[in-house]
Amino acid sequence: MPDERTGVSVDQETVTRIARELFEAKRDVYTVPYVSPRLPERDLDAAYAISAEFAALRERELGVKRVGRKVGLTNHLVQQRVGIDEPDYGIIHDDMVHASGTRLPLSRYNRLLIEAEVAFVLKSDILDATRESVEAAIDYVTPAFEVVDFRYDGSVGQIVDTIADNAGCSGIVLGEEQHPYGEVDLTKVEMVITGGGTEITRGVGSNVLKDPVNAVIWLAGTALRTGEPLRAGEVLLSGSIGYIEPWPADVECVATITGLGRVVATADSKG
Repeated sequence: MPDERTGVSVDQETVTRIARELFEAKRDVYTVPYVSPRLPERDLDAAYAISAEFAALRERELGVKRVGRKVGLTNHLVQQRVGIDEPDYGIIHDDMVHASGTRLPLSRYNRLLIEAEVAFVLKSDILDATRESVEAAIDYVTPAFEVVDFRYDGSVGQIVDTIADNAGCSGIVLGEEQHPYGEVDLTKVEMVITGGGTEITRGVGSNVLKDPVNAVIWLAGTALRTGEPLRAGEVLLSGSIGYIEPWPADVECVATITGLGRVVATADSKG
């Protein structure tokens, strides 16, 4: 029977215990066992309850504030690689946001992965998840890296493992340019990531649910259903245009997206 306090099929004590494990593993940089063996198979509600408590712990104990959200698993190529057929989402806190050119200390991550995508920034709240309302709420778009790291020792695991662990989001790096939404056809943009001049991955905008804005529409609807609508000023990541790959150490990584510019970051093994 679902727990009356959470509405999910696991008790609140389990949700709190797993969220605390993930919070401490992220804070102190170590790995923990997958959560999936402790949850009913594909119980997304339970996984999101853990993720929400994980975020709440960071806010209460570290004093961070939510500044955005990310959508993951929107690229069919990535879905095929990990055996998942639906998107997920996570929370972006203010301590997770970096400017282009940043150096990310590898000592703060278990196993850093790199991906590039289109980030959307809102100028107004989204209280209606129609395409028209979502597009009207977008202020600008910019290239972004998602800083991907998991609290598990191995692959991403099952979708409930990924969701519980904030959809793997450990940070974002925002690009150098800001472009009004609609200035560039996001379905046709081409993205390339290089590390020290060597290509890491590439892709086209239509890989992301056929149009990156579709990820924002999906997120807007999901946010409304959970009672946490998208708000003005939030940064929204739409999902990886190419594959998610290991982040090479000590070389400058550059992602370029045609018409939108670039984003730059380095994973520092000495930091």
